[in-house]
Amino acid sequence: MESGADILYRNIVEEGRVRMPLDTMDRTRVKDGIARARAAVAEGDVPAALAILRATIGAETDFLDQLRAARLTSGIDGAAHGLRPLRLAIAGATTLDHLIPPLQLWLTLAGFAPAIHLAPFDTATASILDPGSELHAFRPDLVWLFTTHRDHDLALAPGATPDAVRAAVSRAVAARVALWDALRARGCLVMENNAPVPADDAAGNLSGAASWGGRTALRLLNAELAFAAPSGVVLFDLDHVAARHGRRAWHDPRYWFHSKHAVAPDATGVLAHAAARLIAGARGLARKCLVLDLDNTLWGGVIGDDGLAGIALGSGAAGEAFVAFQAHVKALKDRGIILAACSKNEPETAALPFRDHPDTVLRLEDFAVFRAGWGNKADAVRDIATTLDIGLDALVFIDDNPMERDIVRQHLPDVAVPEMPEDPAHYIAALEAGAWFEATGFNAEDAARTRLYAENAQRAEHRASFVDMQGYLASLEMVATTGGADAFHLPRIAQLIGKSNQFHLTGTRPTEAEIAALARDPAWTVLHIRLRDRFGDNGLIAALLLHQQGPDLLVHTWAMSCRVLARGMEEFTANLILRDARRRGCTRILGRFVPSAKNQLVAGLYSRLGFTLAGEEQGASLFAAPADRDPWPTMVHHDA
Repeated sequence: MESGADILYRNIVEEGRVRMPLDTMDRTRVKDGIARARAAVAEGDVPAALAILRATIGAETDFLDQLRAARLTSGIDGAAHGLRPLRLAIAGATTLDHLIPPLQLWLTLAGFAPAIHLAPFDTATASILDPGSELHAFRPDLVWLFTTHRDHDLALAPGATPDAVRAAVSRAVAARVALWDALRARGCLVMENNAPVPADDAAGNLSGAASWGGRTALRLLNAELAFAAPSGVVLFDLDHVAARHGRRAWHDPRYWFHSKHAVAPDATGVLAHAAARLIAGARGLARKCLVLDLDNTLWGGVIGDDGLAGIALGSGAAGEAFVAFQAHVKALKDRGIILAACSKNEPETAALPFRDHPDTVLRLEDFAVFRAGWGNKADAVRDIATTLDIGLDALVFIDDNPMERDIVRQHLPDVAVPEMPEDPAHYIAALEAGAWFEATGFNAEDAARTRLYAENAQRAEHRASFVDMQGYLASLEMVATTGGADAFHLPRIAQLIGKSNQFHLTGTRPTEAEIAALARDPAWTVLHIRLRDRFGDNGLIAALLLHQQGPDLLVHTWAMSCRVLARGMEEFTANLILRDARRRGCTRILGRFVPSAKNQLVAGLYSRLGFTLAGEEQGASLFAAPADRDPWPTMVHHDA
């Protein structure tokens, strides 16, 4: 039996309804990439196949080509290749069958092994409120409420008063909040669209210029949804995605009247890509670091040849474009993206524009790591990841030189390497097209991230001056503070657990609502740890979820930032677990290790801490230690 996506695929091919790309060379490149990925899958090299697809498929790639790529990835056993399981339920009052294949594709390329449940057409409210529904039986990690402007009752007569408009918007928001609360009570992360403003309105200009206009009401609704969304609810700015694609191209009335498709086939890949990148941000798989070439990337020309006065920065069309790109990069840094420089240059020459050029926006202190030398860039990028203690899959590499981009792609397939246009006026759009850095929140630690990683690099340099490791640790003057899941730290605990991969012993991903519920349960302990030292405040660096099970205290979740590895924080944290076990009268501590493709760093942690192997269960190793053992020695002082 044909699926909805198969029928749509056949119809649009037969009727020629898909807008074909104008760039024939690009279409050829995509088809070649899919063919090479198919060959890689046939040879059993799934990572290579995914790397090829990431390098060749884009959000704007023809819908039929995205379906072909989706069919290729649908047969991949993602869990067997280290992809993170994701159970996603989608509910809405529009036909969405054709969205599922490209969404599965983009989620797979983002690092997930997705299982998707699509609720029956127009049953969102019933599926959410009925505890026995198929949606709840699916036990989703995330529920996407797919809404459009048609899902909100904002019918207003011409000339309606501002109070009437506000009242209608308030009722519409309250209806959404009720569904959010019902899902959050069950521990689900919720994602809901804001309302895309339609291209046509009988009121013409008045629709957006008059207080009673339809576009005015929708814009107010979208603002109020943003104000009302609590933690645990992610708003998907679908209105922006539709506007960027083009409102008339976003919605095809033929498909709406024929089969209630609210999104045109041409726009489906754009929708799936944007949603997948936002979900990646919500589940901790967004990219963390932007690695930037310098010459002809942050300014025009070559600083070593042209000198400070000869590079294009600030004056002229190209100079203004480079300033705008720098400002965009600076804005990314200010919201928590780590910046690193990677240049083939003499270090002092490469640093000159950041110190002395009057029109530079970026300064040396904006970079957590600054690498300038004459080695190959793949090695330099790998060194940057090592210095920052983050995975290669957390990096995005920007370079104007296609040869350098190709070298990094070939040798470091986990690094995202966008194609860059020749004209710097389009650099911002090229970087934004990948949506690599989507986030679902912002806090003070996000703003300080570059500083935190720069300070960590200083610690590494400081360590190099010590022969004695204990002397080095003592010199750091480390002081930790601990606490629970208070209103301030709860979202940060959830964020750390959600984003941690390398130091995460079990891979558990509880939502903020689930962690809050555990914190209220006397059988559970939720702890956070913050750390400061002589170089600065590291912020929140670890989270623990501990569960008493009779005489045992189970370490359900232990996640920690890799920034603080090998400084005694592991022993300090183990002492907190030991203290809680004794407080509860437990006689034994049990720790679970669930291996993944990314957490081999901590595979031997429990053994190193003196735990003994106590058995295996459901793919996890179980380790035990007596609660009456001596505390672990550590140089970290506790400021309780």
